Order: sequence, then C-alpha cells, then structure tokens
Amino acid sequence: MNTMIAYYSHSGHTEKVVKDLASKTGARLERIEPAHEPQKPGKALSSLLTVQADIKECKTDLSDVDFLIVATPVWADGPSPYVEKYLSMVTNCRGKPFSAVIETKVGGGERTLSRIRKALEKKGMKYVSSAFTFEKDVEAGRYDAVIDRFAATIKKVV
Repeated sequence: MNTMIAYYSHSGHTEKVVKDLASKTGARLERIEPAHEPQKPGKALSSLLTVQADIKECKTDLSDVDFLIVATPVWADGPSPYVEKYLSMVTNCRGKPFSAVIETKVGGGERTLSRIRKALEKKGMKYVSSAFTFEKDVEAGRYDAVIDRFAATIKKVV
C-alpha cells in the first residue's frame, strides 16, 4: 500500500517526528512549503482566521496514494495556513483513509485535528487515527512511544 505523509514544519519539530514515522511505516514524505514566509504576527492571525496561504507545488493528486497522513504544527489553535491550503487542494481521494499528526507547544491539538478531519471527510476520506506530540518532548527525544503506537495503527490499515 502506498502511504504518504504530507507535512508542514516551521521549526523542524514536525519534520523530525514525520521522518521517524516514515522510517517505521515505509511512508514517503511530501513537504508542504509556503510560497512566501510571512512574519510571525501574520502567521498566528492567518491561522486564527482560517486563512489559506499560498504553497509551492506539491503532490495533491492522491490517485496513486492509498493512505494519507497529514502532519502540522498547531498555530493559533489550528493547522498552519499552509496545511489548510494543502487540504483544500487534495483531489482523487474519495474513500481513502487518512490520519493526522499534530505537533504542539502547549495545546490546541483537538481543534487542529477537527479542522483537518472536517476538510478531508468533506472530500469523502475516512478518518483512522491521530497522534499528538509536544515540542518539549520532541526536543528531548521523548516521543518514540507515541509514534510507535501511531505507527502500529497505520500498519493495521496498510
């Protein structure tokens, strides 16, 4: 089964987590990159207002993807605006399973997951599972158990 992790990582925490997840699941990585990087106040405001921000070209046609994992840091209690844009661009995904990895500093994970679920379920995708990691645990290398459990749920599907 072809599994893809589409992710945005601003400070490297989310990227570190998804690289470990990819090595445990055999998933390929697809980095979501901003077309233009706004200043920090603009980032929080964009996310708070559920604004989508332009992204560089990346794989949004999921014709050859069997399982999608979306990974994002929490910005202002939601996904980054780059992930919001990515979710709006996903095509050929009806009936396919998806999961999410949410990386947070202090919270906001449930609302972030809710917004991801809403966007992808509206496109006919089927939610499977999620994992939440905290910035301090990623920095200290104390997130392996979370990713191991999450990888096990993915392997049951793929």
